[in-house]
Amino acid sequence: MSAITEKIFGLQIKRAAELIGEQGRDAFWLTGIALDARLISIATALYENGECTSTDLANITGFSRQLVESRLKKLQNEGYIISSLSSEDGRKRLFSIAPKRKQEVAEAVAMIVHFEKVYTKLWKEIGVDLSDGVLKLEKALRTRPLLARICDAFPEYEDKIDLKGAGDAA
Repeated sequence: MSAITEKIFGLQIKRAAELIGEQGRDAFWLTGIALDARLISIATALYENGECTSTDLANITGFSRQLVESRLKKLQNEGYIISSLSSEDGRKRLFSIAPKRKQEVAEAVAMIVHFEKVYTKLWKEIGVDLSDGVLKLEKALRTRPLLARICDAFPEYEDKIDLKGAGDAA
């Protein structure tokens, strides 16, 4: 890995997320939970909230609707969730945990709660509360996007980009 690649923040976050995902999958599998840890966010949202539409799940998780629907398809194919049309609005599809998988999902959710307790200890070990830091990062970037920040720091970019149509980026 080059010195530049090693310090690219986006890659650092991606590597850490991949490592957490790999270790989470291993923990699930080694404890008898077959649910793919990458799908746990959607499963947890359904477990906690009951029946939801894909739009509801996107709002709950902060994922794009396309990502939610992709994960719902995987969960449904693996038998973790079921879907039905809403009795109130036949255009809406509702998703819920499949009764035969409820216990396994409950065990996965319990393990996620335990992971969060372990992360709290890990943050103390490394001297940084990454959970709090990531939440603050998301809020700051929603308030003032990266494009505006790079233009402030490096004004030469303002001449290279067309800010029309870029929203409130600058």
